[in-house]
Amino acid sequence: MLKSFRELAAQPDAPLRPLAVNARDAVQWLAQSQIKLQDARQPLISNGTRMDVSWDAVLLACMSVACAEGWRVTSDRGHHVVVLEGACHALALGDVRFDELDILRDWRNRKYRAGFTVEDSELEEALEWVIAFLSDVARWYESEHRELLRRGLAP
Repeated sequence: MLKSFRELAAQPDAPLRPLAVNARDAVQWLAQSQIKLQDARQPLISNGTRMDVSWDAVLLACMSVACAEGWRVTSDRGHHVVVLEGACHALALGDVRFDELDILRDWRNRKYRAGFTVEDSELEEALEWVIAFLSDVARWYESEHRELLRRGLAP
C-alpha cells in the first residue's frame, strides 16, 4: 500500500520537508517535466540518454505534485523513490502504476553499472508509462489544483 507524503515524511531521515505551497514552482516543475518528455522522444539521441530523461520527466512531475501538496523534496538518500511513492499516492494510481514507474527508475539507475544498454522495446515501454503518468498528473491538477495552475501561470 502506497504511503502519502505526510506518512513518508514521518519516517526517520525522510527526504521530505514541509513547505508552503508555491504555485509558480509547482507549474515550473510541471513545465520542465514536459520538456524532458520532448527530449526523451528525440530519436537522434541515444537510448540510454532518452531513458535517463524519461525518468527525469517522471521525477520532475512528482516534484511538482509534492510542491502542490506542500512538500519540498531534498536530495537526501532515497528521494527519488520517496517522491514517486508520495505522488502515486496523491494521484491514487495504485501499486501497479507505482511498480511500472519504479522499473523505469531502476532502468535509469543501470547507467551506473558496466555494460548499460537500453533496448528499443524497453524505451518504447518506458515512454508509454511516462506519457500515461504525465496525463494522470495533468488530470489531477485539473481536478484538484486548477486554481494553483492558474496562479502559477499568471505573470
